[in-house]
Amino acid sequence: MSDGAPEPRRLHPATLIARWLKVVPQMLAGGIGIAAAARDQGAGRFLLFALVMLVLGGVFALVYWWRFRYTVGASEIVIEKGLLQRQRRVIPFDRVQDIAIEQRLLARLFGTAKVRIETGGAAKDEGNLDMIALADAHALRDHVRRGTRPAQAAADEAEAPEAAAEEPVLFEMDLPRLLFSGLFGFSLIFLAVISGLVQQLDQFGFVEWDDLFTEERADAAANMVSFRLVFGLAALVIMLGVIAGIVRTVTRDFGFKLTRSEAGFRRRRGLVTLSEVVIPLRRTQVAVVESGLVSRMLGWHRLSFQTLGADRKEGGVQVAAPFARMEELLPILAEAGFPAPPPACEFRSSPRRALIRRLAPWLLLAGALTAGAFLFDLRAGIGALLAALLALGAALRWRLHAHAEDGRAVYVTEGLLTRRLRIMPYEKTQLISVSRGPLQRRLRLATLLVDSAGASATRPFHMVDLDTRDADAKADRLYRAFLSARALSRSGPRHA
Repeated sequence: MSDGAPEPRRLHPATLIARWLKVVPQMLAGGIGIAAAARDQGAGRFLLFALVMLVLGGVFALVYWWRFRYTVGASEIVIEKGLLQRQRRVIPFDRVQDIAIEQRLLARLFGTAKVRIETGGAAKDEGNLDMIALADAHALRDHVRRGTRPAQAAADEAEAPEAAAEEPVLFEMDLPRLLFSGLFGFSLIFLAVISGLVQQLDQFGFVEWDDLFTEERADAAANMVSFRLVFGLAALVIMLGVIAGIVRTVTRDFGFKLTRSEAGFRRRRGLVTLSEVVIPLRRTQVAVVESGLVSRMLGWHRLSFQTLGADRKEGGVQVAAPFARMEELLPILAEAGFPAPPPACEFRSSPRRALIRRLAPWLLLAGALTAGAFLFDLRAGIGALLAALLALGAALRWRLHAHAEDGRAVYVTEGLLTRRLRIMPYEKTQLISVSRGPLQRRLRLATLLVDSAGASATRPFHMVDLDTRDADAKADRLYRAFLSARALSRSGPRHA
């Protein structure tokens, strides 16, 4: 890049191959109908059609690469692309929330990477630079975060490649732990596959599934065959689900390592797609410690941070430790400026009268369905039983929803099968509100919402069904604690 105006750059030439491999299968799939209609013309016409698609795919890839340009200025990134509909996007550095670097298998072969620029805006494709040189990707990220020139950042990285290796390691996963964690990632992805296979076997006449359950064959041998098939399919589903969970976990978290860099936490992971993400500590808002039913009994937890500009594919959070003991999570929390959670005895639940609001809808539904079962149709009793189970789940969620506060943060625990502990330091608070629904007003209850920047609408940080006076008093305390913590954070040292 010259000392004057920055010059536009193109993507790595390997983009031609990557785009060609992406476009050609789509074109061939779209032309299957045309090829099938012309099957009576012989194999020559089909091969000619395939050759034309291959050539057109190469032309489209060349046009895309030629018309895609990006310019890294002193304070912004400019991305220009498109042939007929030309797009020009300007991304100021001060709007960039996060920059992630990914390397898929093909990119690793060519020494390139994909740079995803997150701004926190509503655009789905805010800024992607696919297939640029790996050194340029790191230089671009350093340029945005540190204000250095990209060329100089790349030179510094080339001169001192051992700098990243010297970063202190906060957490990493070896292969035995990775495989063990995959056992808790049970996936039902094969359920649909097996269902389709069963239908195909019946369609082609290999197995007459309906005949196995007819009254004519309701003898001991037929019933034994039926039960064996049912339990065999159930065992197959469970086995394939466990295998799918292990494969997915290993593919995603292979080589997981969390280190402390100057900018924050640096996370590397991935088998097929190698990703490297830096989590700036000043952008972390809420810490989430979660665990499933079985993993919690065995003492294993998952730590993630809700951050500004987090990867949307991950639901607005960045994982810091996917499978760890609590004693391994505490140093990571401390490094990010989050306090350790208080003991369970300091958490408070909602008043008992809150059970009325939680149970009333399901009990009314169960009563109505039970009456319908006696008066009209006995099958309504199944719905009544389901409503009763949902009422039991609501009661358990009330029992497990608790909150606490200390001198540094507010804590909320929630969840039935998957338990979540959320930790929000006072200085991260953006909004404190108290709301009361119609039934809550009659029961003298209220919900206290403590909102933070980048919070998810589906996972709010709230305390449900507090006593009205307690909710108002807690809101006042949280606001005063927020003012004190914000003043202290501005006067004291800051995290990266």
